[in-house]
Amino acid sequence: MGRPTVYLAGPINGCDEDEAKGWRFDAADVLRAFHIRSVSPLRCEPIVGERYSVSYADPKFGSPGAIAAKNLFDVRRCDMVLAYLPRELTERKPSYGTIIEMGWAHMLGKPVVLVTDDPALREHPVVQACAGWVLDNLDDGLDVVTGILEVYA
Repeated sequence: MGRPTVYLAGPINGCDEDEAKGWRFDAADVLRAFHIRSVSPLRCEPIVGERYSVSYADPKFGSPGAIAAKNLFDVRRCDMVLAYLPRELTERKPSYGTIIEMGWAHMLGKPVVLVTDDPALREHPVVQACAGWVLDNLDDGLDVVTGILEVYA
């Protein structure tokens, strides 16, 4: 058994680089201290301009099919999904991809930790059904992930 892996799902479309990557870098640092790997959906997707868009002209990594195939591959291979959907970003632009990734994870039997302060997401029955935990801050979400996976690291 290798090191456990957590997929870091969250808003990308419409985000600047810090909004999309900042929390992922912070989460990866915390997880690394517990010998838990993290996988970012942005690992081979450069920002084009000042904000990320849903797709860009790169047949290797930027087409809708390439993006979805890579993200589904990641969800299949991970042990757990940490979905971070802060209200300040979801109100600007919904993160449909993250919701789909949560559904994939649920279908595949992967535990999902949802971190959101958005009441519409917290109260949605399908979102609730896909998430084993619904928390309102990233530190609590990371505590759950490390608490569950540390023994496997």
